[in-house]
Amino acid sequence: MSTHLSTSPPDAAKSNSTLITRRALLGGTALAILGLSANNEAMAETLVTPDEQAFHRLSVALTGHDDLSPVTSKRMFEVLRRDDEPGQQRLFALVTLADAMQTPASLKAAASAAGLEAEFMRLLTAWYTGTIETPNGPVVLSYQEALMYRPVADGMTVPTYCNKGPMWWTGLPPQINRMPINNPRVL
Repeated sequence: MSTHLSTSPPDAAKSNSTLITRRALLGGTALAILGLSANNEAMAETLVTPDEQAFHRLSVALTGHDDLSPVTSKRMFEVLRRDDEPGQQRLFALVTLADAMQTPASLKAAASAAGLEAEFMRLLTAWYTGTIETPNGPVVLSYQEALMYRPVADGMTVPTYCNKGPMWWTGLPPQINRMPINNPRVL
């Protein structure tokens, strides 16, 4: 007994040129992944000037994270250069300290001794919140790259937009279709 799901003959399906084979789909997916990894290498080249590279080194030293986004680092440096011209001297003094320190704690201690603790904390806060304070007001750099979301990344989305509309958390979770019965009564 023959079991065909379509009404057309089997040879007609093979001759249809609009079908995508598994091999073509897997090959296309592999090329897409390869293209994305090449894009990461291109992002690393975004820190073109020595000042941008020095600021990125400072950011890595003060956060203790060596996987910071070079794009966010460049944005932060551009905002500081544009909006906080008097703070650039403090910034370059921190860069000098960062090159000599081994840990974020030792960099913070050296910054405190040099009177740069406020600048240190401002940059650290910017990396953790994704927003930097400038004399012209706060500037949002990135929500997604904010370090404060890393500890809970496995269970919480970055709250850039309301997930499912206002008050979405008051409804039942998607897998549940009725409220649990509190039996035996606990509360």
